[in-house]
Amino acid sequence: MTKSSTLFDRLNQELEAFGKKAQAALDEGKLQIELLRLRRRQDSAARELGLLVYRRERGGELEPRRIDALMLRLDDLQAEIGKLEAQIAEARRGRGSTQAPTPTPASTGQVRET
Repeated sequence: MTKSSTLFDRLNQELEAFGKKAQAALDEGKLQIELLRLRRRQDSAARELGLLVYRRERGGELEPRRIDALMLRLDDLQAEIGKLEAQIAEARRGRGSTQAPTPTPASTGQVRET
């Protein structure tokens, strides 16, 4: 084995490792985009629920089925967000990231204000 073939082998290994890291970063980016999409849906449902409760408290017509449907949607979205956050955390651990995930409103049970 010549010195140049060892150099090329080493370069090839480095390029493969870089490719794997780049793919992992892309995969995590896709998960982050999906997480943002779910949070927007959660915010929308929470805003709609808040308006219904406001109207009810101000003497407006009560829509119990609509309120129940929104509560169920929020529960489902919270579960989906939790799964996605776990996938993102796992992807970060798999990449060996030392970066600690920051707590999100969804993971703390809070609803973000817009």
